[in-house]
Amino acid sequence: MVAPPGVDAGERPVIRSTNPGLHFGRAVSLLRPRSRPAAGVHPSADVDASAQVDATASVGPQCSVGAGSRVGPGSVLHPQVVVYPDVEIGADCTLHARVVVREGSRIGDRVVLQPGVVIGGDGFGYVFDEAGHWEHLPHSGRVRIEDDVEIGANSTIDRSMFGDTRIGSGSKLDNLVMVGHNCEIGDHSLIAAQVGMAGSARVGRRVLMMGQSALAGHQQIGDGVFVGARAAVHGDVAPGTRVWGTPQLEERRWFRSIAVFAKLPQLVRRVRTIEKKLGLRPPRDAADD
Repeated sequence: MVAPPGVDAGERPVIRSTNPGLHFGRAVSLLRPRSRPAAGVHPSADVDASAQVDATASVGPQCSVGAGSRVGPGSVLHPQVVVYPDVEIGADCTLHARVVVREGSRIGDRVVLQPGVVIGGDGFGYVFDEAGHWEHLPHSGRVRIEDDVEIGANSTIDRSMFGDTRIGSGSKLDNLVMVGHNCEIGDHSLIAAQVGMAGSARVGRRVLMMGQSALAGHQQIGDGVFVGARAAVHGDVAPGTRVWGTPQLEERRWFRSIAVFAKLPQLVRRVRTIEKKLGLRPPRDAADD
């Protein structure tokens, strides 16, 4: 048992901790370490002759590593990972099954990509041509993922049109997160499941975005901001602010608005009663209920 000081554990053995969740997790990691594939390149993998795979790295069955790419020491590519040409993968990274890393992407050290992650797909950028048809704009930039980042299953990080789409050091992205072209996420931010960020949005350091929240393009989210679940951010948010709702409202205003919203049926009935007494409207029809 791991418990904070002062909690009665009875007769059970107890480890005292001021942060029980953290130390419980560390204990589990020590007692039940995850297995790691043996170093080396599986015979079924396709590694280009010009690629560099460190001798301590592991490249699993049916993986593909493109020309000029580099896989750093201790990194693991699980089955069917596809690494395009000119990709750099740092030390002690883990790329789970069916991850795709497009050309030019840069991945730092100790990065974890869960199954189905796509790094560096083309951004969603189109303009009308002379005939009024959509023409895709070229995206010649890249994605840069810094050290100690974790990205959840089936999330996508689009390559930039120019420059980098950047995920800052220590940031954690949940499953099914979509980061558009030229976005930036600052260090140690936490992005929950099904968050979407349109192109060129900027997210600061230590930002928390809860599930299914979204950012419109080119918005600036300051350091330490909290974005509530399902919030839709259509304007810049100052550092340290907590916002909810669509469009976003500061937390206190949002809670007050929700409280009023819950009373709307009662308020409507009162207004109709007053209008009727003043002769401002005909008697209420049953269809108005």
